Amino acid sequence: MRRMLLSVAGALFAMITLTACESSSPPRPMETIEDTVEASATVESVDVLNRLMTIKTEAGDLVTLEVGPEVQNLVQVRQGDRVVVRYREAIGARISNDAAGQPVSIDVDTDRARLGQRPSARASATTNVPVTINSVDIRSNLVTFSGPDGLVRSITVATPQGREFIKQLKKGDTVVLSFTEAFAVSVEPAK
Repeated sequence: MRRMLLSVAGALFAMITLTACESSSPPRPMETIEDTVEASATVESVDVLNRLMTIKTEAGDLVTLEVGPEVQNLVQVRQGDRVVVRYREAIGARISNDAAGQPVSIDVDTDRARLGQRPSARASATTNVPVTINSVDIRSNLVTFSGPDGLVRSITVATPQGREFIKQLKKGDTVVLSFTEAFAVSVEPAK
């Protein structure tokens, strides 16, 4: 009988341990929230020698631009090509207690067309801000936190992604907020 009780107790302990291991999954990052805006204009004329380009905006306005020497391959741009500008903003968040006490960091990335390619360029910057959670009120979706500057702030979380993310937060957690801005310009051939 005692042997059977020990076996049952051992099995129960194993089940509880496995269940606890399964339920203590690592924290999930917030699903990224992003928005992209695009605008385009049609190339009306290109003066390669004087590095001038006249474009027609979507509203029908004609604008003449001075094209700097950093824009390579201007000779490839033709009347009727489209100049496309894209701007993207994104915000993300993740729990990272390893980031406690770390300073704000900024990651910058740039690229431009190589010789022989159509003119294009892009630049992006991601700012990572570690904050310490002071309190979370899931009923009112209110989060209070301290930033690296020591100031205490409170925000009401409005997005579904953010509301889902804050359900796993607790006092003392370090959350890294990531803000990304990206800008790209390209010349696409006429259709």
